[in-house]
Amino acid sequence: MSLAALGISPHEEQVYRYFLRNPGTDTADIDRTVVERLLELRLLEIGPDGAVTVVGPQAAMERLIERRLDEVSGELRKVTSVLPSLMAEHTTGAPIELVERIEGIEQTQQRIWQASANARDVLSMHPSRSRVDPRVRERVLAELKAGVRHRSIVHRTTLDDPEVAAYFREIHRAGDRHRVIDEPIQLLLIFDRETAFVPIEPGNPAAGALVIRQPGIIVTLIGLFEQAWSRATDLEPDAADPSAVEKQVLDLLDRLGKDEVAARAMGVSVRTFRGHVADLMGRLGAANRFQIGARAKERGWI
Repeated sequence: MSLAALGISPHEEQVYRYFLRNPGTDTADIDRTVVERLLELRLLEIGPDGAVTVVGPQAAMERLIERRLDEVSGELRKVTSVLPSLMAEHTTGAPIELVERIEGIEQTQQRIWQASANARDVLSMHPSRSRVDPRVRERVLAELKAGVRHRSIVHRTTLDDPEVAAYFREIHRAGDRHRVIDEPIQLLLIFDRETAFVPIEPGNPAAGALVIRQPGIIVTLIGLFEQAWSRATDLEPDAADPSAVEKQVLDLLDRLGKDEVAARAMGVSVRTFRGHVADLMGRLGAANRFQIGARAKERGWI
């Protein structure tokens, strides 16, 4: 019986079984893509010395099952998120619009709560904030603990209020990545890259919102968010920019496929190079090499 039902391809399973039979195998001669995939699945791990080790069968199965259950749970959440629109069509007898107008702050807040209930990825921009809603704080912290990914851009003037600044720093440290920007921005919420909320009247959220599901508009709004994100600065930047060694390791990881080749290019031993990689993973909070590039890009290092 194969592991295909748990999201493992035949080739990935073959490589994992090889590591089980041959613990301590050097990864230099093995397809880097497969190794990174097994690291992502947590079937392989990188030790403090930078060496790759295999995870035992029992722990591996538990991790694969847990991952698959999370995937199924996410799929079910997406399905159930359709229920409000189905109920609305059943009640009104009319199709739901791809751009819908909601009047008033109360109706808007209700719809935002509904949209956020099953979301797994949230992008937001905040040009201003007058107060901190305890319900929002509790919900965001709970979502972060459950693994929901948040990225937020806030205008620098929002930090003038000590209470608001403390709130942003609290949820930033809990995992909601915040960046600060000086240029004008508009209020924006995007859930799962599928549904967006923007004010009917810019600068006046109390008037209501437009709920947007039209794919072309969503892609444009995501593009605007990413452009602003790239120009913004981290709410609590690291004490130092990446060192020359870290920049070199990032470059070598991107250009060269094997540790041995990268170590030679750097003029160090393979063990030393892998130690640099392990240090970089720790600083970036990356679970594996697959995430290093993405985390470095988020911080503007590459």
